[in-house]
Amino acid sequence: MARFHQLLSLFAAGSLLVLLADTLCFVTSTTSPSTLRTTQETALRGTPAAPLKGQAKEQDSSFAVLAPIGIALLGLAAIGRQQRPTLVQRHFFPGGNEPASPVSPTSYKDFTDPWRGSADFGFDPLNLAIGDTFDKGNAVVAETTYYNYRESEVKHGRFAMAAFLAIFGEEADRGALLVQLGVRGASDNLDGTLGLDEVQAPVLVIGVGAQALAEYSKQSKENDGSFLSVEYNKERCPGDLGFDPLGVGTGNTRAQVVELHNGEVNLGRLAMIGLTVFLVREFIVKDL
Repeated sequence: MARFHQLLSLFAAGSLLVLLADTLCFVTSTTSPSTLRTTQETALRGTPAAPLKGQAKEQDSSFAVLAPIGIALLGLAAIGRQQRPTLVQRHFFPGGNEPASPVSPTSYKDFTDPWRGSADFGFDPLNLAIGDTFDKGNAVVAETTYYNYRESEVKHGRFAMAAFLAIFGEEADRGALLVQLGVRGASDNLDGTLGLDEVQAPVLVIGVGAQALAEYSKQSKENDGSFLSVEYNKERCPGDLGFDPLGVGTGNTRAQVVELHNGEVNLGRLAMIGLTVFLVREFIVKDL
């Protein structure tokens, strides 16, 4: 249908052009040869020649013929422009211009983590960070499990550092550790209670309670609808519970916060390894 309209427009334009040519060919001149000769001689002598009456009538007649034809051509051009069909791009190959589907991550390194620094050793042989262990709630993204593992590592490291320091606060624990280190004169009197006395037990309860309270405060401010995972927030440092009573992090730049965070992660790892070795040697290896 669109092509029919185009052909009709071209046919009408051609007919108007033929009519224009015929009209110009059959316009008769009303100027006599003698009058024309007189006009030319006058112009050659330098006297401006007045427009001839016949010529003026001829010009008016030509303009009267050309004006409606020009208007008609402009109208046809406008109609043809309005009737021009919308071009539809054809796809000869499936999916040629379709948006590319998101690529599934193959490693935690595919995620952008602004808090990763010196603590990143590229160690995740089982690719646990890209699983779905912590995909809970209604705000799950690709980084959710990775982010929760980072959160858990920081928290476990904090507990391990506190527990390792607590070893030196009780005599039986301290003696057992000194024996493992080969200190002469030390005695190992540690039993199955891990030496939790009247000092260590309350400290442990207070520490666990403070951690639980901070965790509850953090989870209650999230909108993911689940207390079983931490909502992913790229601008929040993993493990940040908003608890800094001494103001240690006040006034720190982003680079300093990243450095402190990675230092905490590394110390937490050492504490977890040290505490695990101590317990294994004390309760497994010693009895073999």
